[in-house]
Amino acid sequence: MDNKGYVMGLFSFILILPVFLMIMIAVNMVAGGADIQQTRLNSHEVFSVADDLETNIPLMGREVLRDKSEEVIRTGNPLSDSRKEIKEEFQDRMDQWCLKYASGGIRAECKILTVDNSPDPFKVEVKSSINVEKGTLKHQVNLSQNISLINESYPIPDPLPFVKCKGYGGATIRGNRIYYASSLVNYLKSRGINNSKAYENATSSLYIKKCPYNPYTLHGNGGSLVNLKNCIDNGFYHESSDGACFLCRLEGKSVCPHYGMETFIVPAPSVTLPSSNNSSAHAVSALDHVIFDDTDPGTYFGHIMVYFNNDTHYFYLYLDDSHREKYGLPPHD
Repeated sequence: MDNKGYVMGLFSFILILPVFLMIMIAVNMVAGGADIQQTRLNSHEVFSVADDLETNIPLMGREVLRDKSEEVIRTGNPLSDSRKEIKEEFQDRMDQWCLKYASGGIRAECKILTVDNSPDPFKVEVKSSINVEKGTLKHQVNLSQNISLINESYPIPDPLPFVKCKGYGGATIRGNRIYYASSLVNYLKSRGINNSKAYENATSSLYIKKCPYNPYTLHGNGGSLVNLKNCIDNGFYHESSDGACFLCRLEGKSVCPHYGMETFIVPAPSVTLPSSNNSSAHAVSALDHVIFDDTDPGTYFGHIMVYFNNDTHYFYLYLDDSHREKYGLPPHD
C-alpha cells in the first residue's frame, strides 16, 4: 500500500470513529436510563411497603387488643403484664405480615418497641420501627401511633367485670350489655359490703364507647336527666383520674396510677322504691371503679337517684355527691 492508501485509511477511520463513539454513548445512556428507571421502581416499592406497614400497625394493634380482651372475658383470668403480652403478640403478627413482601424481593421488618398508655385513656400508644430494603435501597422510620379503643364497626369489650365476678357466679353477655345476675351481689357480700342486694340483676356496658356529652355536667342539663338516661342506655364511658386505664383493666385492676375511665353499673329497674330514710336507699356508688375497688377507702356509698320513670318501673342509680357534681346532677337532699 502506498502513502495515498495509508492516508485514505486513516481518513476513513477518523470519519468512522465519531460514529462508534456516538453508538457507545447511546448504549450507555440507554443502560443508565434503565438503571435509573429500575431505581425509581425499587424506590416506589420500598416506600409503598413502608406506608402499608405504617397504615396497618393501628389496625393490627386493635385486633390484638380486642383478642386479648376477649381472652380475659372467656377465661376470667387477668393478664399478668398486659403491656408485655400485647407487645409480644403484636410482634408475632407483624412478623407474619412482613413475610408477604419477600416474594417481591423486599426485606421488611416492623419492630414493636413499646405498648403503653396514651394521654387519652381511650387510646393506647404504640411505638415501632420500620425497616424496608430492596437491592441497595433502604428506608427506615420510627413511629409513635395511637390505637383508638373506639370503633363502632370493631368495638372492644371491657374485661374488668368478668375478672372481678369470676368465682361469684360469673357475669354474662347479652347483646351489648353485661348482665351480673347474682354475681355482683355475691362479690360485694364476700367483701362485707352493706346492701349488696341492691345490685341484683344489675347491668353495665360491654363495649368501651366514649361519652359525647362534654363537659360532663351536661348530663344534668339544667335539671333534666334525659342526657343521663341516654348516656346509660348507650353504655358510655367517661374519662376519670380514679378509674382504671384499659391496659390495667386487662390485669383485673379497677384502679391504677394512670389516667383512666369509668362507667355506670346500673341496678335493675324496680316497681317500687325504698323510702329516703330506709337503709336500702343507700348502696355502693354506681361507678365501676368504686364497686370493684377491693380497698376499703375506695368503696363508698351513694344515695338513690331516679333518672327515669315509665309509669311501671323506676330507673335509678346510687350516686355520691362528688360524682353528682361531676355529671351536673342534683345533690342528695
